[in-house]
Amino acid sequence: MVSYEIVGSIAVVQDKEIAGQILKQNKNVKTVAIRTGEVEGPYRIKKVKVIAGEKTTETIHKENGVRLLVDINKVYFSPRLQTERQRIINKVKEGEVIIDMFAGAGPFSIGIAKNTRAKKIYAIDFNPDAIMYLKENIKMNKVENIIPILGNALEVIKDLPKADRIIMNAPRQNNNETLSAAAGKLKKKGTIHFYISSELLPAIDLSRFRVVEKRRVIDYAPGKSHFCLDLQNL
Repeated sequence: MVSYEIVGSIAVVQDKEIAGQILKQNKNVKTVAIRTGEVEGPYRIKKVKVIAGEKTTETIHKENGVRLLVDINKVYFSPRLQTERQRIINKVKEGEVIIDMFAGAGPFSIGIAKNTRAKKIYAIDFNPDAIMYLKENIKMNKVENIIPILGNALEVIKDLPKADRIIMNAPRQNNNETLSAAAGKLKKKGTIHFYISSELLPAIDLSRFRVVEKRRVIDYAPGKSHFCLDLQNL
């Protein structure tokens, strides 16, 4: 059985032979694309090539009550994280200040802003295209409590107020340095959602944290997974 994932009206396949079949069987799919390689480069983008249907890699993806405009060749986005994003949304309490350190086009930030009464969300990314799409998604979803920030999260976070919740969705880039930067901006009873790849997890120093929850979020290769550690300062 050949697997594929759908982002808005785009089906991303591993086998080009099923492109025509997908277009015929799924009326909501307008474009079929195939991956050209693994996640690479500073912006964590899974490059694709259109092989059937409309010649576009831009689409509107719907999840968790929001609409997200993304170009999957310009901004990292995974529809497989929908359940995880909903889990975080369910944890947010009224009045929270949130820092989304690697926000992308805003799937975490937009979902939280639309579905909760968070006070302020600082959404950071150093990909200019991500911030452009984030701003469009803020307008499209009519939310007003997100502050989009273009820049290096490790530098930007120094000038931000302390947060009740910090989201760190960069599982292949997170390390002790990024975790330390987040910990310094966490309120006393706040929570860090720290995403990390299984092969990088053993190198992470968790001695200053209490691990509230550890979840395997997705498997991305045989024997390799992304985990989320919900952490609080000791």
